[in-house]
Formats: sequence, C-alpha cells, structure tokens
Amino acid sequence: MATSMFGLIQALFGGNQISEEKQQEIFAETLFMVLSGATRADLNIESVEVEKVKAILERTLNREYSLSEIKLAGETELLETAPIQKYVDKASKKLSVEQRQQILHAMTEVFRSDGSMGVLETDFYNKIAGALSLTPAQMLCT
Repeated sequence: MATSMFGLIQALFGGNQISEEKQQEIFAETLFMVLSGATRADLNIESVEVEKVKAILERTLNREYSLSEIKLAGETELLETAPIQKYVDKASKKLSVEQRQQILHAMTEVFRSDGSMGVLETDFYNKIAGALSLTPAQMLCT
C-alpha cells in the first residue's frame, strides 16, 4: 500500500469532511496502518506476524495484500510526519465502536502470533488502545 493510499487519513488532518461512504476506507487504512506497525513494534519483524496481518486484512477487508506491502508500510512518508497514535486518534473519531474494537482485536492476534508479547509490543498496544478511545469495558468486548 503506497503512501498515496493513506489519502483519507491525510484528509482528516487537513480538516476535510469525510462522507459516510468513505468511513469503510478510513477503517481499512487505519487497520492496515496499525497492523503493519504492530509487526515492527518490537523491532523484530517475524514472518509469522506479517503472514498473520495478511490473513487478517484479507479476511476483514476482502482485499489482497502482498507480504512486501505489509513489511514496507512502516517506512512510508506518512508515518514519518507524526506518531501513529496521532493518526489513529484522528481516524477513530470517524469509526464506529465495532470498527475500533476490530482493530484492537486484530492487533492482539498479531502480537500473539509469535507466541509472546514483549515490552515494546505492550507499549505499542497501550498507545493504540488509547488512541482508539475505547473504554476498558469496550476493550473487553472485542
């Protein structure tokens, strides 16, 4: 997914209004961004994590993604301009509770795919969970 594919999230920061029909695309961009970021959260990208992200994205969004797209997503210009949690915070205001729960649940699947969740992954999880503005009860209902 090229940087230009994050146009909706970039539009959120530009103050542009997003129509209801674009909400699903915001969800897709946010899910892709968070999950690709999750693979590198511990600074050690495992193949099993990238494969898990690919499976989740294809299952959830009904779209095909390559492993290289997922691996390279963290190196985009978009993520260099602000911390990921700023994008997620902004995008989450346009997402339903269910969509935000799906993102959190999918991130948990990625972290568990290699058998452990380290300190850096926990930190990433906490930042994203906070940016998604879910209450503790909503987090449990994923």
